[in-house]
Amino acid sequence: MWLVYVLALVVGGGLMLVQAISGGHDTVDPGHSLDIQHHGAGPGLLSIRSFIYGLFAFGFVGAALHIPGITGRTSALLIALASGVVAGLAAGFTFARLGSAAASGAASLHEAAGRRARVLLPCAADRPGKIRLDLGGQQVDMKATTSGPPIPAGAEVVVVEVREDVALVAPVPLSGGTS
Repeated sequence: MWLVYVLALVVGGGLMLVQAISGGHDTVDPGHSLDIQHHGAGPGLLSIRSFIYGLFAFGFVGAALHIPGITGRTSALLIALASGVVAGLAAGFTFARLGSAAASGAASLHEAAGRRARVLLPCAADRPGKIRLDLGGQQVDMKATTSGPPIPAGAEVVVVEVREDVALVAPVPLSGGTS
């Protein structure tokens, strides 16, 4: 049985090492835009990655208990199986949670509607400009157009709506009141 534990340890550990070295989506794929984020597309609870973590835990715990003779064969097998299942489910849950949009911290540009922004480059109905606004705790620059008269740089605007990552803005209404 020790051979099964060692094989699981080596295969699981080797695959974890390959995953750690190879990284993730930081390579350029021709024809794939880097600003597209696939939120929620992370590994699920039962994925290959969670299986690999479970396989490694099974091999590690089984080898640690069986080879030095700390426990008997049956108890080492049961504890190793339980450890593998728990580690696989824990890894799957963690990766699924980290892959969700709520955990990413990335703000959607569609959340900009109704927020105030500052015009960086003048915008008009026929010529998009650029605005800067706070979104998700970060300053974000967006293309912007207006349906009214041109808006000069430095003006404060409110985002009316966002279509295809371009904000439709309007000047902030001046607060009334005479002094």
